[in-house]
Amino acid sequence: MKSLATAGEALVRLTHNLSAVLLALATILVFIQVVTRFILGDAAVWSEVLARGIIIWSTFLVAGAAFRTGTMIPIDFLRSLLPPSLQVWVVRLVMVLTLLFLGVLIWYGWAMAERVQNQRVAMLNVSMSVFYYALPVGALCAIPGVLLRYAQAERGEL
Repeated sequence: MKSLATAGEALVRLTHNLSAVLLALATILVFIQVVTRFILGDAAVWSEVLARGIIIWSTFLVAGAAFRTGTMIPIDFLRSLLPPSLQVWVVRLVMVLTLLFLGVLIWYGWAMAERVQNQRVAMLNVSMSVFYYALPVGALCAIPGVLLRYAQAERGEL
């Protein structure tokens, strides 16, 4: 069990750091877009499209870290209104609903990505599914963050 928790923590750290690198790359691409458009007078339109796709991936990859650290929409106020015996059930209910939601994102995100497999992204000449796969991959990578946060709550460490 401890090795699973360690692997989960490693995945959360990896996706968090990868998201940060992707966000930095998107920033550089937007800067390139500004320079080519306003200084050179000939916009590198591919950089805007690529930056948009990278931001999508960055957003979905960081979800696991957000769940792990409890920075998603907290329900602490609602929990604080309840007696301690019911608070644990609120945490459990939220965990189950979150996992169900992530399952829906994985299922339908995968279906959407498969559906657009033959469509091409303008200016990049890659499949549109490259951007759509961010949804199921990010949701799948978020599951360890949810479970680790839940385990922390069950131990009373929140």
